[in-house]
Amino acid sequence: MSAAPTPKSLAREARQFLFSTRHAILSTHSMKYPGFPFGSVAPFVCNQQAEPVILISTIAEHTKNILENAKVSLLVFSGAEDLQANARLTLMGEAIPCDKQDADLRARYLRYLPQAASYFDMHDFHFYRIQVEHVRYIAGFGRMGWFEGSALNEGLGESMLAAQEAGIVAHMNEDHKDSLLQYCQHVHDITADHAEMIGLDAEGFDVQYHQGEETQGLLRFAFEQPVLNAMDARKALVALSQACKA
Repeated sequence: MSAAPTPKSLAREARQFLFSTRHAILSTHSMKYPGFPFGSVAPFVCNQQAEPVILISTIAEHTKNILENAKVSLLVFSGAEDLQANARLTLMGEAIPCDKQDADLRARYLRYLPQAASYFDMHDFHFYRIQVEHVRYIAGFGRMGWFEGSALNEGLGESMLAAQEAGIVAHMNEDHKDSLLQYCQHVHDITADHAEMIGLDAEGFDVQYHQGEETQGLLRFAFEQPVLNAMDARKALVALSQACKA
């Protein structure tokens, strides 16, 4: 029988899961019907501090609710095939406005959700980040628990990736195209014709792969240890390249 997960190991696993998905249901306090929660679909992208960032319109019902009561809950899940069997993560915290013109955050958001590009030209769309206070993570049978939101971004205070990520991504896509193809084959056993890195964070990176002219989807690659800067990222990517050749 495996040992029960420690709060620290569960928090690390939850952070890895959070960085790996962009599907969520946002619950806000209904202003129209006081006392009731209001749920809505909320695509998100995490910033480099493991805080979900959502882009929402001021005319949306959930935004009106947030403006009156910023306390929210975000239910994060990985897929719709079997929601009861898959991991899921409930984040409780406060929705805080952040700068839509932050070039690094905007670029990161649009690499993952390019369909949102037109929203940035609309004055009524704004970024909100969720400052997480409490977390409930269910990884599977016997692997679940509560912990404080600060555990999600433990150790990320010194991260330099917010400013460095775009450069790392561009470098990999311009100079290491073959390595990205090798990663797909070695880690996921997928033979791709083309691959490009979309984003990189403390826990891993994401690659969009193509077979022929068709885009097939995103592949997640996890780091063994958290990465906090470009040098850490280089070491982790070189180690992965060496493993591909072993």
